[in-house]
Amino acid sequence: MKKRFIFIPLAILIVIAGVLIWACELRHPFGMGLSAELLEGLGPYMSESGGPGYKGDISAQTTNTYITKSTKVMVFPLKEGNNYYRIPTLVQLSNGDLLAFADKRIGSIGDLPNKIEVVYKRSKDNGRTWSAQQLVSPKCTSIENSYGDAAFILDRKTGNIICVVASGPGFKQSTPNKPIRISVIKSKNNGETWEQPVDITSQIYGSACKEPVRKTWHAAFTSSGNGVQLRNGRMLFVLNVRENAEWNAKLFRNYVMYSDDGGDTWNVSKNYPVHSDGSGGNEAKIVELNDGTLLMAARPGGVFQRYLAKSTDNGETWGTAEPRKDLPSSSSNGDIIYYTSTNNGWDKNRLITMFDTVPYSVSPPAKPYLFYSYDDGNTWRKIMIENGQAGYSSLAILNDGSIGILAEIGGAWNGPIYFMRLNMKYITGGKDSGPFKVKVKQK
Repeated sequence: MKKRFIFIPLAILIVIAGVLIWACELRHPFGMGLSAELLEGLGPYMSESGGPGYKGDISAQTTNTYITKSTKVMVFPLKEGNNYYRIPTLVQLSNGDLLAFADKRIGSIGDLPNKIEVVYKRSKDNGRTWSAQQLVSPKCTSIENSYGDAAFILDRKTGNIICVVASGPGFKQSTPNKPIRISVIKSKNNGETWEQPVDITSQIYGSACKEPVRKTWHAAFTSSGNGVQLRNGRMLFVLNVRENAEWNAKLFRNYVMYSDDGGDTWNVSKNYPVHSDGSGGNEAKIVELNDGTLLMAARPGGVFQRYLAKSTDNGETWGTAEPRKDLPSSSSNGDIIYYTSTNNGWDKNRLITMFDTVPYSVSPPAKPYLFYSYDDGNTWRKIMIENGQAGYSSLAILNDGSIGILAEIGGAWNGPIYFMRLNMKYITGGKDSGPFKVKVKQK
């Protein structure tokens, strides 16, 4: 009879082992599971190991064949019926799909306060064709339930898409007692469906905020386009902040909002980058460098040169905003991405950003340039992407390792919004035919 009791703990052990295996195979109901190997297998953007940038494979066709702007495809028109389209964001999913996001501005092309919906289209063939548009935010019936200026992060830990949107009064009209609202919208199934917006305004600023200084801020919203997820999993978006009632672009600030729990709760950086003349810039983007330093590239608030600033503590504090003569810039918004890193076995470090280069005080924004750096942003080279007017843009590393661009092209800060696909061979006029993996010598 006693022998039967031997099977009870044995059965318990088998059950426990089965549960652990189940969890490691990404079927655990509370998360992604425990297996690093399986996490790595989700796609080139899912691993937190190594250095920044692309971690997948790049085919010889991608690197050795010119991929030109002749691949340009219109994704959103400037105007369709009574709707205008602005504010592009391009996101590459781990399943190979591409998502192109935009504001659908109803009745007027203007910013908040306005009737706006965040919409997207999907491509399953690397940007050649695009689906009909779908809603991210709830259907807009009034200015009060309007959402726009969306920013996105694909969470490597869960595969969730994190969308941060603004709503309510405009940046100029916002006050501590009636602030621009900041909300998070999540998708847990590659953008097939989207959850209802969750208001996080009180975590960030306004009269309901518990932090004494931020209680008095007058306005804040996130920079549209792509945020960044660090190798440690932290997600960051840049906040455009108006600290007081004064309306002066030179006094706008770039704080950082960040989350360490998948976008449920958010904190704000202790300070912001500031130039010696007092200007802080706005609508900035962040990229993580090889050594873990964060580089912020900001739309300028004073001189027409891109501001660069650095953080060495995961975005908590920031150094001086330095204007760069080799990055002439209008006041336009554009992504910055780490393309390839030698820490991941590639031949070179490649950092890429894109924006237009004509000061808006002189003429409408025009001549968008793609800038690239091989030394973590210390020096830059450039290529003109279009000869005409352009506006906001977004960048993504596509599933095949090529570089995707989604940009407002054709007018001053408006569309249509086009998709383009390029490679380094085209960008450098054949001087850089990479990237390619460096063979490690066997000991």
